[in-house]
Amino acid sequence: MPRPKKNNPAKKPALMKSSEGRSRKEQVSRLLGTKDINFSDYKYWNSVINKVSEAANLYGFNRAETPIIESLNLFKKSPRLKDTYYYQLGKTDKVALRPDLTHGLGRFYIESDMGVWPQPIKMFAIGPVFRHETRVQTGCYRQFNQFVLELFGESKPIGEALLIDIIYSIFKELQINVQVQVNSVGSFECQKEWLNKFAKFYRDRNQRAKLCPECKKNLLKNPLLLLDCQEPHCVEARKEAPPITNFLSDESNNYFTRVLEYLDELNINYNFNPYLMKGLNYYTETIFEIWPVNEQGELDGKLSLGRGGRYNHFIEQIGGKPTPLVGFAGGLERTVAKIKEKNLLFKKEDNIIFLAQVSDQARLKGMALFEELYKLGFCVRQAFSVDNLKDQLEEAKRLNAKVILILGKKEVSSETILFRDVELGVQEVITQKDLKEKLQKRFNVKK
Repeated sequence: MPRPKKNNPAKKPALMKSSEGRSRKEQVSRLLGTKDINFSDYKYWNSVINKVSEAANLYGFNRAETPIIESLNLFKKSPRLKDTYYYQLGKTDKVALRPDLTHGLGRFYIESDMGVWPQPIKMFAIGPVFRHETRVQTGCYRQFNQFVLELFGESKPIGEALLIDIIYSIFKELQINVQVQVNSVGSFECQKEWLNKFAKFYRDRNQRAKLCPECKKNLLKNPLLLLDCQEPHCVEARKEAPPITNFLSDESNNYFTRVLEYLDELNINYNFNPYLMKGLNYYTETIFEIWPVNEQGELDGKLSLGRGGRYNHFIEQIGGKPTPLVGFAGGLERTVAKIKEKNLLFKKEDNIIFLAQVSDQARLKGMALFEELYKLGFCVRQAFSVDNLKDQLEEAKRLNAKVILILGKKEVSSETILFRDVELGVQEVITQKDLKEKLQKRFNVKK
């Protein structure tokens, strides 16, 4: 009678033959949809992280860090819910790996009762997120890293313009040429009316016949997916579909026009794309994406470097009070891929110049001047979201600014600026064309 085999937990694992004919233990490979950051790549990662942090701090954003795990309930109204990894904790609680950074920052805003603080609240965060991607491809991962900037409590078009300007300058400093694709999705009411017309357009027999097999399926499940298809026949058919901008209310139309006016004043390279449609029932009004472009100014690649927009109902959807909000999320992996062969140096300055403004017209001029001074190497700070001059001067005091520059309607029309030297206790009006030379002399900067 043969003896029964005994389980031996100490038994050595079976050896495998390698391709070189040598024996080795069975190898555990990296999971599909994940990525290692090797030693030589870290200098590029640090460059991007440093540049994002520098720009965020420059514009008054405060860094926050929230847990990687959250309650699944936080994401129950998220368009990313179906892509969320989660597990059961006990009998009732479900714990999720965060699919984005915005939800955690929103919960942090609510729990910290920041709604009663002076608005807007500026936050930024950098960290890993997790999504159950069904199709893993180049540039799309199941674990990847985001950098996000959020403006809580900002309801005016200046919010979008300021955020786009910051993001645009980050990529410019990283030597990545980009174009901003921008559109308006209006209010929820505008979206509902448009979606009915959009679906009806494609249900016409002649239009449906032009679609690829996948789009024909999506037409029944989710018509919005038709906007993502890159099949030539579907792209051509889409040009005849009604754009959502035809369904904007007067209020939404005026709001979007103001955003574009700001972008024009700031010399942002943007393209109005009426078919840019992402995250309906999440985004309202302005939506935008950042795309790399080649030397000819054409879109380079099939993936954006990041996406942003306004989502005024978000805080309410996760249990807070109605709060206007505009934000942006960029992909670190995609950004690093674009700058991998470039080395970056970051300037550090100690002498702070604070730029204050006292009207919408002065704010526009001030934003352009702010960027100009920053590019010249000056350590310049601002509070463009604050209208009250007294509050701006308090911020300048808190920053221990050495020089305060003040722009008002009078200064804009006369092309002058009020130059206040805090350290020396003197104040004078100078022409804007003499400002650069004045600051260079004040801070002993070589021309």
